[in-house]
Amino acid sequence: MLFQTLDKLKRQSILAAILMMALGVVMLICPESYVNTLVVTVGYGMIVFAIVEMLEFLASKKALIHYILFTGALIIAILGVFILIYNQDLLKALGWLFGFVLVQDGLFTLLNALLFARRSNRKGWWMLAVLAMALMVLGVLIFLNPWWDSPSLLMKVIGGALLFSALVSALRLVWIWPFKSAEKEGVDHVSDR
Repeated sequence: MLFQTLDKLKRQSILAAILMMALGVVMLICPESYVNTLVVTVGYGMIVFAIVEMLEFLASKKALIHYILFTGALIIAILGVFILIYNQDLLKALGWLFGFVLVQDGLFTLLNALLFARRSNRKGWWMLAVLAMALMVLGVLIFLNPWWDSPSLLMKVIGGALLFSALVSALRLVWIWPFKSAEKEGVDHVSDR
């Protein structure tokens, strides 16, 4: 059961790292004239993602995690609608969207650090928790958007933050998987009984 969960988490981490890296690069190289189109595309993408997650909830066994994911999908759908409605207020929409994404990714990474990385018997697992907290702080700073006045500067900051998030997702992959010796020791202890 644990290795099935870790395998699913591994796939999610790989996908998150690829998506965050691609989106970070797009935001770093996107000209200012295309920022509005990019925001509208992201808004529609969030709504489609939320609909897929809600349909997955309907087909699931209704465990607690499915209700949590359903709630997250509803929040993402509402944010997507707000982004489409308030796309004229571009800076706030970008700050809200990517601030929420980074805080959510930081919480997910912190949860994985405490649940899986600590148990993986790797030295320095706590670094993943520190990186997760840094992601959350960065997300809150972008969400509040205290000092970035131009869309191009905000896009650069968000692009850099997304690249950092991709790096944290890749590191999460390394830290959560247990050592082979720990697996064998667990099997040996079970067979001794």
